[in-house]
Amino acid sequence: MNLLIRLLHLGNKRSKGSTAEPCVISPMQDGIILRTPTEKKPVSVSPAMLKQLFPVRNLSEEELEAFSLGREAEVYGPESILFRRKQPINALFYLLKGTVRMEVEEGSSYTIGANTPKARFPLCSGKVCSATAYAQTDIQVLRVSSKIMSSNINDRTAVLEFIDPHHPDVPERLQENKLFQAFCQYYRDEALELPSLPDVAIKLRSALVHEINIAEAAKIIQLDPIIAAKLVHVANCPLYLPAHPVNSCCDAITRLGLMATQNLVTTLSLKQVFNGKHPYVALKLREVWKRSIYLSALCFALASQNRGVNAEEALLAGLIADIGIVPFLYFAAKFPEEHQELEAIDWALPCFKGPVGAWVLKKWDFPPELVEIPVLAENWFYDSGDRLTLSDIVILASLHAHIGTSRMAELPAIHSLPACGKLTDGRLSPAHSLQVLHDAKAKINEALRFFTV
Repeated sequence: MNLLIRLLHLGNKRSKGSTAEPCVISPMQDGIILRTPTEKKPVSVSPAMLKQLFPVRNLSEEELEAFSLGREAEVYGPESILFRRKQPINALFYLLKGTVRMEVEEGSSYTIGANTPKARFPLCSGKVCSATAYAQTDIQVLRVSSKIMSSNINDRTAVLEFIDPHHPDVPERLQENKLFQAFCQYYRDEALELPSLPDVAIKLRSALVHEINIAEAAKIIQLDPIIAAKLVHVANCPLYLPAHPVNSCCDAITRLGLMATQNLVTTLSLKQVFNGKHPYVALKLREVWKRSIYLSALCFALASQNRGVNAEEALLAGLIADIGIVPFLYFAAKFPEEHQELEAIDWALPCFKGPVGAWVLKKWDFPPELVEIPVLAENWFYDSGDRLTLSDIVILASLHAHIGTSRMAELPAIHSLPACGKLTDGRLSPAHSLQVLHDAKAKINEALRFFTV
C-alpha cells in the first residue's frame, strides 16, 4: 500500500461501526464529562468527500479510492471533546457533519460548521493544539495521522526550478494564455529582467560580511542621502521608543545596531523596485507595495512580542513576501499590447509570486531564511519545527492580514495553523497575540508612513 495511504490509516484505527470515544481524552477531565457518542449511523467516507479536504485531496485518484474503502466517519454527541488546548497532537480531525466549538481560552471561542470552507482544513495541526474542540451538536469526523501534513506540505516548500503552464495547480483559464506561457518560458531560460536593488543596500550587505564598524557603515549609507535621512527618521520613530532624538547617520546606527540597520536599509530601498510606467502595471505595483507595508507592520508587531525572532528581520520579511510579483509585472508591461489581457495578469500572480520571489532573493544573495519566505508566506500548514521561526511570523501575519477581506471565508481558522501553537512565550497566548496585532496596527502604520512618501 502506498505510504501516504498508510499514514492516513494510522490516524484512524477504529473498526467499521465502532463507537469508541476519542482516544486522546479521558472520560472525565477538569470536571467536564464526555457524553456517550450518539447512536446515529455514521456515513461512509467517499473519494468525493476526501477531495474536499486539505491536504488529503493531493493524493491520486487511486490512493483516495483505496483509502475510502470501508471507511466510516467517527460519531460523537454534543459536548464531546475531541482534543484540548496545549495537548500534543496525535491525529488530525476533519469535521464532516455538525458543528464544533473551538475554545481558544476562557471567554474566547468560535464555531466551525460542516460544509463550510473552514471545514476543509483540519481543526488543529502542528505539534500542540491551540484550542479545545467541543461538539456543539451530533458530529461526524474523519481522523487521520498527523504525519500526512509533513508528507504533503513540507515537501512542497522546495523552490520550483521551473513553472509549468500545464501544472494541475495552474487554473485552466491560464494554461493557454500567451502572456502566461511566454513568462514561463522566459523564467525557465533565466531571461527575466531582475529588479535592481539600490547600490547602497547591496554594498552594505556585502560590507557587513567583513565585520565593518559603525563609522564605515555610515559612509556607505550616506552615499544615498534619501536612505540616510529615512534611517534617521526610523531611529526616531515610535517603534524604538526613543528617549532623545538622534540627528546623524552614525547615531542612528548606534541606536539600531548594525544588523538591524542592514535590514532596515534594505527595507527602505525596496520602494524603488515597486515602480512602473505602464498605467495598469504601475497601479498593480502600488497595490502590492501598500499590501507589503501592511504585512511588514504586522510581522514587526508580532515578532516584537515573541523572543527568538528579530523584529527588523521580520519587518523585511513581510516586505519581500510578494517580491515575486514584480518581475512578472515588469514582463507584462513590455508584452505586446494585443496579448495584454488584464484579467490574466490578476489570475497569474498567485502562481508566480512564490517561486519567482525566491528566485529574485537568491539573485540578490539574501540569506536562506529570507529566500524561502515568498514560498512559505501563504503555506498555511507548513511546520518549521518546535520553535517559533521567521517563517511562522510571516505565515501568521499573512493570514491575519486577510481578516476583514472576502478571501478570509475560504481560509483556515488561524488557530488551526501549526505556527499559532508556538506563540507560548511568557504571558502570550495565540488569542492575545492576535489582539496585539490588532492594537498595534494603527501605531505601526503611522510609524511606517514614510514608506509611501
